[in-house]
Amino acid sequence: MDKFTTRREFMKGLYTSTLLGGVLPQIPLPPDLIKDDSAHDLGEAIKADPLSLVVDVKSKNRIVKNLTPDIVIVKQMLNAGMTALTQTQTPEKAWRTLFSEDERIGIKINGLGSDTLIGNFQICWAIVDALKAIGVRENNIIVWDQFQHHLLSSGFRLNTSFKGVKVFATDRGEGSEALDSGSSLKEYDSGYGAVRVSNILTQEVDSLINLCLLKDHGLAGVSVALKNISHGVISHPDNFHDDACDPFIAALNSIPVIKDKIKLHICNGIRGLYEGGPMPKKRFVWDYGGIMLSKDPVAMDTIGMDIIEEKRREKNLPSLFNRANVPKHIETAAIYGLGMSNRELIDHKSILI
Repeated sequence: MDKFTTRREFMKGLYTSTLLGGVLPQIPLPPDLIKDDSAHDLGEAIKADPLSLVVDVKSKNRIVKNLTPDIVIVKQMLNAGMTALTQTQTPEKAWRTLFSEDERIGIKINGLGSDTLIGNFQICWAIVDALKAIGVRENNIIVWDQFQHHLLSSGFRLNTSFKGVKVFATDRGEGSEALDSGSSLKEYDSGYGAVRVSNILTQEVDSLINLCLLKDHGLAGVSVALKNISHGVISHPDNFHDDACDPFIAALNSIPVIKDKIKLHICNGIRGLYEGGPMPKKRFVWDYGGIMLSKDPVAMDTIGMDIIEEKRREKNLPSLFNRANVPKHIETAAIYGLGMSNRELIDHKSILI
């Protein structure tokens, strides 16, 4: 069998067509997500719902110079992406459509292997400068991740003072065993077990920017926007890795205290990982050269998955849908109402600056 003819067959075998891309009969959906299927018609859906927009920005100029992304080019790409995403004329107007000057704003990075998948540092500071330009105080911005060593390996210096942008992690440098002490006393129901959520998300910020990576994942299939949140903001992520992390990625992203604070997803695709993830091996890294932006994490993951799939085809590797770790969590997230996975309902807008 052709290793790249299996994705459609796989999808047809598992999913019955609906508005959100399919129903997985083995997944017990929350009661409020069980709806009448009679309205699930693609034509009606396109009329009823605007297309989910994913803006994919690249530069004519070389982004990485001497192993470091050029911050000037990164800012230009981010500005172009934000104005296109929000359909505004200036970067300031674009950021004001999503954030206000009195907000406490978190930037949740994915620092696992980001010393190889470079760019988090530059994109973060481009975001910070854009937020400052609309009046957000530096000390109301927190750059954070689950583990302190991921922040440090990404190039950040810790800062918990009352001056400047704050930079610190849930574990405060103490490792996995300290995630509980850095997380909420309250437990939140995921539908598959109670979880405790990072205090940074529950107490320290009013809104969140999800700065994710473009990479293959040995358990979930791919790790883009959804997994950076589901397994990056709770105290015991290892409890939710069975069966390609499905339906856990979708269920965790659906917890209101998590879902309701996320306003923007930005994918650092300056370099991508097409095999062997989540920890990048240099031989499987390539220069994609893009920054993607969306308000829809499912649409972003769908496009990210397609990009990785195309690279795997180029490298003559098996399809993502012809491995044990099939990225089925993306369809499940669509079923949970987290966004659009149906490509006919996604506007993938490519911009070259």
